[in-house]
Amino acid sequence: MAASRRNLRRTAGLLAVLALGAAVLPSTGWTCALAIVLGLAGVVLLHGNGWRSGALVFAAIATSIGLLDLFAGLLSPQAHGAGLVESFEPYDWKIEDADLGYRPRPGSRVVATSTYDGKTVFRATYTIRPDGTRATPAAPAGADTYLFLGDSFMFGQGLSDDQTLPAQFAGDNGFTPRTVLFAAPGDAPNQFVRAVESGRFGALGKQKLKAVVTWIIPAHLARVTGDEPWLGPSPRYVLEDGAPRFTGSFEEHRWHDPIDGLRYLADAHFAFVAALGQRQRQERQAALFSALVLRLQELVREKLGAPLLVIYSWPDKDSPSGAGGRGGAQPALVAILEGLRARGVPLLGVDRLTYGIPVEKIMFPHDGHPTAFTDGLIAAELKRRLIGP
Repeated sequence: MAASRRNLRRTAGLLAVLALGAAVLPSTGWTCALAIVLGLAGVVLLHGNGWRSGALVFAAIATSIGLLDLFAGLLSPQAHGAGLVESFEPYDWKIEDADLGYRPRPGSRVVATSTYDGKTVFRATYTIRPDGTRATPAAPAGADTYLFLGDSFMFGQGLSDDQTLPAQFAGDNGFTPRTVLFAAPGDAPNQFVRAVESGRFGALGKQKLKAVVTWIIPAHLARVTGDEPWLGPSPRYVLEDGAPRFTGSFEEHRWHDPIDGLRYLADAHFAFVAALGQRQRQERQAALFSALVLRLQELVREKLGAPLLVIYSWPDKDSPSGAGGRGGAQPALVAILEGLRARGVPLLGVDRLTYGIPVEKIMFPHDGHPTAFTDGLIAAELKRRLIGP
């Protein structure tokens, strides 16, 4: 009996060390390595063949999980922006938002700096207006209005206020149109839809709103299912009879459905778990993503009385060789575009505008966000499509 109590105390101590290590160690691989060491320590510290065998099995399981995760990690593509160091002054420039999860702090000025290997990639100042939109050029009273919705691409990450797409669009048109830039880094179509559904742009309906412009990227597919760590408080949608239905936030859902919450945690911490059923997951993401874009088009037409134009940053079926790969190499992305076209969504491909231009001129190195030059090309095309020569 005394030996059993001693084994229980030592096992509890080893597990406490493992829990502490899991909270502070930088990766799952390091946590597995610690689990292996603690399992082998248990073989030495515990008494009795059963206890020692259990500790050895624990170490073996940790070894298997670590090797599986290492192998899956080697096969997975490097995360976007890996190696970049970002800083913001003030650091707390985003605040909670009941509908969207988070948004830029109204009435703030933010200095954003990005470095790679100690060298500056960009340093820019973001001006956030009292209404939470990013500053764009002033326009005459009663001017035609254009609403720009998006994530960091539309927000203009790394760009000054006068270099963003809406600012350049206004400048190309003699600063006569009014542009409204409602965007936040990390957003996705579920946030765009929720913003319109919740009446965020009600005041624009009383103005001469001519068009709503949004920008989609491949990373949005994982975001619409909440598969990024910052998206917990963001709006969650599910498909019902092909239409997206708002259910609350991802965090609320995971608390009410602990099985799905555990699956999310396993996917987030173990690359080999995330790889299981990846194809089916991507199909669900594509279906939900497409439905959300179509819902956005429907909403802006019904609530705001304006058409939607969608900018996209991925290769299409007729993309030139070298423009990020032919569409045939990414059939899921091409299928999304084909489905949106078939439903009458106007599309504008960035690759067609930037083909043949050196990469360092169209996107920030190591970062991937579009430069002011790229936004200028898009602004010129938007002028041609929305206003005319």
